[in-house]
Amino acid sequence: MAQIAFVKGISQGTTVRLEGERIVLGRNADCGVVLNEPAVSREHAVIRRLQGKYFIEDLKSRNGTFVNSKEVKSRTALKDKDRIKICDNLLAFYEDQVEENPIEEPEESASTIEATMAASNKPNFGTQSSEKLAMLIELGQDLSETFNLDQLLPKIVDSLFNVFRQADRAFLILNDDGKLIPKVIKTRRANDDGSQARFSRKIVNMCTETGQALLWEDASSGKVVELTQSIADCKIRSVMCVPLMGRNSNKAFGVIQLDTLDRYKKFAEDDLKLLLAVAGQSAVAIENANMHDTIVARAAVDRDLKFAQQVQKSFLPKAMPRLPGYEFYAHYESAQEVGGDYYDFIPLPGPRLSVMIGDVAGKGVSAALFMAKLSADVRFCSLTETKLDTAITRLNVLLQEAGLLDRFVTLGACLIDPATHTVSCVNAGQLPPLVFRKSRQIFEEAISRESTGFPLGVVDGYEYVMSTFQLEPGDTVMLFTDGVTESKNQDEKEFSMEGVTKALGAGPMNPKPMVERLIAAIRQHATGRKPHDDITVVSFGRIG
Repeated sequence: MAQIAFVKGISQGTTVRLEGERIVLGRNADCGVVLNEPAVSREHAVIRRLQGKYFIEDLKSRNGTFVNSKEVKSRTALKDKDRIKICDNLLAFYEDQVEENPIEEPEESASTIEATMAASNKPNFGTQSSEKLAMLIELGQDLSETFNLDQLLPKIVDSLFNVFRQADRAFLILNDDGKLIPKVIKTRRANDDGSQARFSRKIVNMCTETGQALLWEDASSGKVVELTQSIADCKIRSVMCVPLMGRNSNKAFGVIQLDTLDRYKKFAEDDLKLLLAVAGQSAVAIENANMHDTIVARAAVDRDLKFAQQVQKSFLPKAMPRLPGYEFYAHYESAQEVGGDYYDFIPLPGPRLSVMIGDVAGKGVSAALFMAKLSADVRFCSLTETKLDTAITRLNVLLQEAGLLDRFVTLGACLIDPATHTVSCVNAGQLPPLVFRKSRQIFEEAISRESTGFPLGVVDGYEYVMSTFQLEPGDTVMLFTDGVTESKNQDEKEFSMEGVTKALGAGPMNPKPMVERLIAAIRQHATGRKPHDDITVVSFGRIG
């Protein structure tokens, strides 16, 4: 059976049998040959068995696939002992049994970049001094104790000068909304604050785009003109640049660059391996600090939202009103922590009672703030104007004067006069109230569509019209916001007015059981789906 031997790379010394007709090589855990490195694509290449022979194809990978140093452009036949190169991994293909000691191929010819290395490679510290290893351990312990990013980043850079004695300058650069921004720049010179230090953007871009660590032992001898010029402009002699890789991402969120300005100071490949280890510890520490900041910020937001929720509930009635000969019930449910729906019961001289229900355009905190203003303005207008239509017209003026042109409110207003058992209604863009007539066992709209006015805050100087109807014993009025009729199920089907009348007509016709049936029907309709809008229902009826 054909086999793959890892000659060089992350799984060096292991073999994998090529079982099946299709074996994928890549970073995904379910690949037949797993190469768990950021530079390797999730599904990088595939080996196919066709009529007893093996072929390899590149799966449009980012860094390419090579067989015997030639890039794979199309389906390529594999022969015994062929060498497959994927990023820093060198694999040997054997048609039958693996050689006891497969020989690593010679390195490719050197260019400006003396060494590249995947960020997830496990560094070999065999040639590192015990002093540097001790510093690395100490660094890990030190960084794990810091969650403040402003304190953490300078601490990382300070440690670099302790570990890499030949370094003259250090740059810690992070991706900030798509831009690479140097967060910390430090030089070894005591009188240099680093403000004039420049880093090579071409090196940094190459490092972040490829996810590879880069090393120039002697930048002055480079052969790639474009990079050489960038390095020369920064007066660099030797340079290392390594990516900061996220734990759950194959993209770099920043880099660490170290360089020297002295031709007698050079970085070697062992230094690059050590810097990779430092970068790995630093990346984890930075992610932990960011996560800590996110958690703290979210906790503060949650506290603010909880307080806002308590404040908003304080604007709503704490109990149902008591009016001789009448019964009341209400339900309020916001789609988010706070909402833009509103209802209120306002006692008036007479004694009379105003019943209000409204819906501020939008959801969330901004709608809740507007709802608070609406609550205060409704009470002011109701208590200062004797007629309901005049009060709502005055309310529209106040909202216009507030200058909140991107906000409007739908409002349904009812005024109950228990002396005559009449109900006066003004409808400003709200769904018309439904009235259940006990004598005829039917539902009817309390106000005609023609009498429905514009939402509040839309038309300056608009005059609202009032309608009046009689309430007989056993009759019940239902007011509700459009969150009721527009509630959707998993198939995007709305609850609709048909759903409302069907739910209301299936039991006792008193306010409380009618509201409870309606809410239960809405929840059953929207099972498995969160409400997309606030839901408010208010009901009152004449006892008889």
